[in-house]
Amino acid sequence: MTNPIANPGQFAAEADVRAMLGDPRIAATLAQIEALFGRGYGDRIPAEARPLLGDFAKEYLNNWLFKAAASDAQHPRFVRDFMPAYSWHGHDVPGARTGGDNPDNCYRLAGIEHGTRYRVTGRILDRKAANISFTLTANYGTSQTVQTVEDHDMHFDADGRFELLIDDGAGEGRGNHLATRPGVKFLFVRDSMMDWAHETPLDLAIERLGDARADPISIDDMVTRATANALNDLYLYFWFQNVWSGLTPNSITPAQTFRGAGGGLVTQGISNGSYALGPDDAAILEYDPAGASYAAVQLTEWLYRSRDYHRIQSSLTAAQSAVDSDGRIRLVIARRDPGVHNWLDTGGQSQVFSILRWQHMPADGPPLFSSLHRTTIDRLKGDLPADTCWVDQGERAAQLAARLAAYGRRIG
Repeated sequence: MTNPIANPGQFAAEADVRAMLGDPRIAATLAQIEALFGRGYGDRIPAEARPLLGDFAKEYLNNWLFKAAASDAQHPRFVRDFMPAYSWHGHDVPGARTGGDNPDNCYRLAGIEHGTRYRVTGRILDRKAANISFTLTANYGTSQTVQTVEDHDMHFDADGRFELLIDDGAGEGRGNHLATRPGVKFLFVRDSMMDWAHETPLDLAIERLGDARADPISIDDMVTRATANALNDLYLYFWFQNVWSGLTPNSITPAQTFRGAGGGLVTQGISNGSYALGPDDAAILEYDPAGASYAAVQLTEWLYRSRDYHRIQSSLTAAQSAVDSDGRIRLVIARRDPGVHNWLDTGGQSQVFSILRWQHMPADGPPLFSSLHRTTIDRLKGDLPADTCWVDQGERAAQLAARLAAYGRRIG
């Protein structure tokens, strides 16, 4: 496989992030971010989550450093963001997970400015992701959607290639087109992969059409943008976390079409969950994939950062899950291994959140459905269907090894 992320633009952006980290304003902003989140949460932070606050604050700020590296709208480039820390091509890349980042997504951003025209070119490598969205967003927090188009509404030629034009809206109604408005900041791309071992993000490039109206921005400019917007968006991300921490523990919200209220992909369905689990507790999260092109569940830590999916099985897509004979998927959330194929590992944490997502649901498909049953590990045999897929220690090790190998495609 050719990794489409391993390109000169990405490597240059990562170098810019490393350069930004040496600016003294970063340390001062990081201290302010950690203090603000800490004061906002106060005594509500569980004891097990408090030691994570420092690393959480670092990844939060790093996320905005990557966005700043992507923000030059007159000299656009795609920049991957929202990743755990990794090493590749002789360099260490800092982690940038935050805001319920989806383990199945390859997130990329490119700076966009109203009044400038752009052409995005792309092609499918190997097998494309189950769902791909291109969103114009009007803030660094990526919660303000201007317009979204998804791969199933776009035209690809026989070789899997396409062009997407971005401009001020003249000639709206064209296919493969997005219209800007004043205040637009980024093109935000999500490749949502159901099968990590075989699906590959699109190979993408972006170019400005016409003359540049400004010189490339400097590292100093990037630091200014990153620190200002990270602080401005902190209150939004504090609100995101409170949507989950405000839920009654061991409950989920009804499945519903999201429509982007408060941020996120405007076309997806969602069900949120909150858990407080003892060492022997288990929660059975049941859902219907509903014919969606993409469906998956992930866990986050209490601070609403993905739960180390690159090390443990803290997320499962419908394609990675064992499906029961009635067509439904039942996942077991527990602090220790319950012996079920569909185990969502909390990584030892007792208080975690879940996010269940559906994307590209068929118009004539079944209604979205999810339910939660609280039980204990020793009762699972009686609480789960007879055809539940169970695994032994060796099978679990093989399952995790396959997961980590599939994840490794992203950083190879």
